[in-house]
Amino acid sequence: MKKFVLLLSLALMAEPLWAQDFEWRPDRRKDQFPTEQAHLVIPLPYSYPGIGDGVFLIGNVSNIAGTTMDGALISIVGDVGGSVFQADEIPLIENHLLLHVFLQDINRAVVNNYQFRGMDASREFNLLDVSSADQKRVQLKYTVQDRRLNFFVDYQENSFALDAIRDSDGNVIQQLAQPFRSSGRNTLLGFNLDFTDDYLDPRRGFRFEMTYSDKPPSSDDDPDFYTLDFSALVYIPYLSNDVLVLHYYQSDAHVRRAGNTDPASIRAELDLQCDAADIRCLSAEQQLVGNTINERLHGSANSLGGLDRLRSYPDGRFEGGHMAFIGAEYRWNMEDEQTPFDLLFWKDVTTSKQIALFAEVGTVAETSGRIWDEYRTSLGVGFRLVTASGSVYRADIAYGDEGSETAVFFFYPWK
Repeated sequence: MKKFVLLLSLALMAEPLWAQDFEWRPDRRKDQFPTEQAHLVIPLPYSYPGIGDGVFLIGNVSNIAGTTMDGALISIVGDVGGSVFQADEIPLIENHLLLHVFLQDINRAVVNNYQFRGMDASREFNLLDVSSADQKRVQLKYTVQDRRLNFFVDYQENSFALDAIRDSDGNVIQQLAQPFRSSGRNTLLGFNLDFTDDYLDPRRGFRFEMTYSDKPPSSDDDPDFYTLDFSALVYIPYLSNDVLVLHYYQSDAHVRRAGNTDPASIRAELDLQCDAADIRCLSAEQQLVGNTINERLHGSANSLGGLDRLRSYPDGRFEGGHMAFIGAEYRWNMEDEQTPFDLLFWKDVTTSKQIALFAEVGTVAETSGRIWDEYRTSLGVGFRLVTASGSVYRADIAYGDEGSETAVFFFYPWK
């Protein structure tokens, strides 16, 4: 926390200097607060590695009433069931103070739970049947210098309910008599420097972001820890409109107080009620106990796998107390002109169509001294559709040593 406060203080002290027109600071090439009105009322497929496939039934309105406010209501069907409401960039002070609200109500999901944390080569995992995965999130962002300097505070509450454990083929190992419930909350503070030519679709310049996330215990058994995350992005222009993006990301958990690591106590918390002769149930229980002990000793940094980092692996594939990642993505702009379209249920203005080639390498470890002892890689290709309203639609396919994963979702990776 002291390191975060020091860097934040330096950023605030230096802010008047950033207002000067240094040659190395790219000019913004377009309006950073677009108010182009758009809407989307349509079913769109999703594919989320490690979570599943299905369809989003989306109702989205961008830049409501000529402001920066976006609103979306999403019903989710498929491997995941539930709904999401989001109101983004509500202008409390126009072009400066923005409010973001996010509500998630998931009533059905099956998620992978791997046997070991760290970079273990074993692909063994069980499936966790989740009947509830809820999140409430409120963020305030203060931005100045045409979005070049951004400060934000984020409060989140999360809860989930576990109903059953299955093997990797979907066969029931143990159905819980009562759901195992867990909840947590955290407060995130951060700042972002954005010295690029565009906040949404940068072609040159660099970004730096630092966040401090406080994760207090929900009970005496839980650990008390916080995470510090650092992100650096460099955008190098090529040819007329292409760009090479280089990314470094680091996430570190710092434990103030370890949680309860007594195996017998953790088994009692889980209350799986395994029969003494049921080897599969006892093995699944031991897997959960082992992961819980490591989390309570070392905390949990951000994981690798999923939509953003090591995209050839499922979400949460590699977890530990510390994580580091390096990535490169070449974005070829096939078309770079404003093309309005109105398909009755989908209205917007296309500003860019891109093909992306990417390579990634990442590592996790329980202790910082073991970072980069082992690592995994991903290679892939993707497509992006960028619109004037501020939306980015993307599809990626990535390959690694455990096979391939396909993702169809929103937003640029690495943001």
